[in-house]
Amino acid sequence: MKSWQLCAFILVLVPILAHGSAGASAPPGGLGPVQMRAYTQTIRVTFQSEAAAHKAQLRILPLYHDFRAAFSSRWDDSTVNDMRAAQVMAKYGQEGTFYLNSLGNWYQDSKETGIVAPADPGAEIPRILLAGGNSLGGHTLNHEMTPALSKNAAFKEILGLRVALESHAASPVVSFVYPFVFIQSPLRGGVDRADIEEMLRRSGYYDLAEDNYNSAPNGAPRPSGLLDARFVIMDGHAADAGLTQFLATPAGDDRPLFLVTMHAWVSAWGGPEFPLLDAIYKKWSGRDDLWYTTPNHYAAYRYQSLYSQLDVRVKGRVLTAQLLRPDPLDLDDGTPLTFEVDGAGKADIVSAECASAEVKPAALGDSYAFDLFHDRDRGPIESYAETDNPSNSDQLDAARDGSGPLQALLFRRGPLLSLVLHNNTAQPLANLNVTFRLPLRWQQGVVHRQVEALAAGASVKLDVSLAERPDPAHYSDGLEYDVAQIDYQGQARSRLYATSEIQDGEPAPSFARNGFLILGPLPGDVVGLDPRRLSEDFFSGQAVRKSYTLPTGETVQWKALDPARASILDPDIIPTTGKNNIPASYLWDKSIYTPHTGLAWLLYGTVVSPETQTVRGVFCKECVKQISLNGKAVPGDQLDLKKGRNDIRIFYVPTMATKSDYTENNYGCYFRLTGADGRPVESLLFERPQIP
Repeated sequence: MKSWQLCAFILVLVPILAHGSAGASAPPGGLGPVQMRAYTQTIRVTFQSEAAAHKAQLRILPLYHDFRAAFSSRWDDSTVNDMRAAQVMAKYGQEGTFYLNSLGNWYQDSKETGIVAPADPGAEIPRILLAGGNSLGGHTLNHEMTPALSKNAAFKEILGLRVALESHAASPVVSFVYPFVFIQSPLRGGVDRADIEEMLRRSGYYDLAEDNYNSAPNGAPRPSGLLDARFVIMDGHAADAGLTQFLATPAGDDRPLFLVTMHAWVSAWGGPEFPLLDAIYKKWSGRDDLWYTTPNHYAAYRYQSLYSQLDVRVKGRVLTAQLLRPDPLDLDDGTPLTFEVDGAGKADIVSAECASAEVKPAALGDSYAFDLFHDRDRGPIESYAETDNPSNSDQLDAARDGSGPLQALLFRRGPLLSLVLHNNTAQPLANLNVTFRLPLRWQQGVVHRQVEALAAGASVKLDVSLAERPDPAHYSDGLEYDVAQIDYQGQARSRLYATSEIQDGEPAPSFARNGFLILGPLPGDVVGLDPRRLSEDFFSGQAVRKSYTLPTGETVQWKALDPARASILDPDIIPTTGKNNIPASYLWDKSIYTPHTGLAWLLYGTVVSPETQTVRGVFCKECVKQISLNGKAVPGDQLDLKKGRNDIRIFYVPTMATKSDYTENNYGCYFRLTGADGRPVESLLFERPQIP
């Protein structure tokens, strides 16, 4: 099966009447855990006799054509060598999804493949990958560790990437994978994971191609409402015994997606021709019990099979079924559903029909089965575009790239979000479906509006009154990223994204991010330098020195990172930054990169308490080597605050503790003060001291 490109909506606020043959509406809130809109189709199965009709049962099969499982591939990180992986896949008729970052950044681990980046890789590589029947997925704009980011920054990384890929690669994006497979921090109690899942749903994703993502360590389900996968082989290390074992078990409703994954590295796949990848495809291709597809098609089918509803009635020789199924505007995919008629043989059935959609017979042994496609008037998106409003202006001509058939401007004034649409053509535009996609500051996640028609040269303004969530402080610092997705019918079925960014300001002073000065990095690989001994006077309670001189002759002074740059981080992180990756990865502040290892920092801050109280510090115990409070060492995580100003000093060594260049601890020191109930003490105020 090849890619269908259909527009996506997730409805969480307003039930909308569907356009289907029966004109029914979705259940309140939408269909399934991602709350998709739904529409109805009427299926008529005619039998040879009334007796056969009354014995028969119509059921949706758990996977397309009742395959035992789906088999596909996942490739991460916008790697030029993805083109080599695609060549090996094509040799065996395999399809998969390439999870890309910003189309302006491409990585190649080796030139040994002979694969050369095209002159314009952002435009040409996606086209090459899609040509093999593959799909594209989201992997964030800049490959940052998403749980370590502020909520606004994380939302833009997730949704901004979907907007960029769809707009510039002209392919639907509904599946996501985490950079570094970093799902949540051990310090946040799962709140970061739940928040990111909500961001994904608000952004239009409903699939996570992560290994057993919805299973807890004890095997219990941990549902996210997002579909997941199982890994077969990872970077050359085979784990396909699990697939062999699964295929040997009796068929049930569990029909997982198995993935070959995850990086197109020469070192992982045995050489420039990827012989290990070739071997795994040779072993697992051509089986009649596996559906070879993409994560997009798999997710679209499984979501429909799990949450569609059938209302079946029999009269005479005719079985009539009302099918309530997710709208392809939400699925962003046209994968059909496979039905089986139980209790009747092929000879008992005259026909299966749907007046609004195509029905095709499906060969399933002795069973009578058929594929039901979506309604004919729900065709694919043919044209994609984006227009942005980085200054949050309310003037229509401020929108960039406003020369297409439809001009759009999105802006916010306080809690009112507005979208202005203008028809640039001499013909009316029809069926304008607008989906506002909103960050976590707002209780509304997705708001749907519809304009039946927009006359030639006409304009319309749509307003959405937003309600702030009860706990906005953690969700409203840095740049807020708002998006309106507009799907409409002109000369072609089109999608236009309108975006806007609004500066929300700095986090509340109860967060640690702006309450400290930093000194460092102090390199641990410099001969004659012991950062701990260097800082003995600092932790003895003496006056803070203005600077330290290293054995290299370099002078290190106290500083604070630019708040405009640091706002990308979670407000509970005191920004230091270490070697989280190669220099090119420091997209938010390249000046902080250092080639040294074993990095350490001194952190100097104050916290103002309205009363004498004992609080608990939440921080990485392996990374925080020493804490002093008001000149006294803190042996554990209990801090006895006095009323008024309290002096806090921290010795922070992330890379030496974690022994990894890829960890959120290298962004900075997570530091939160909580009460006995584990909740943050919001009456505390962090204040950055004056630079000595």
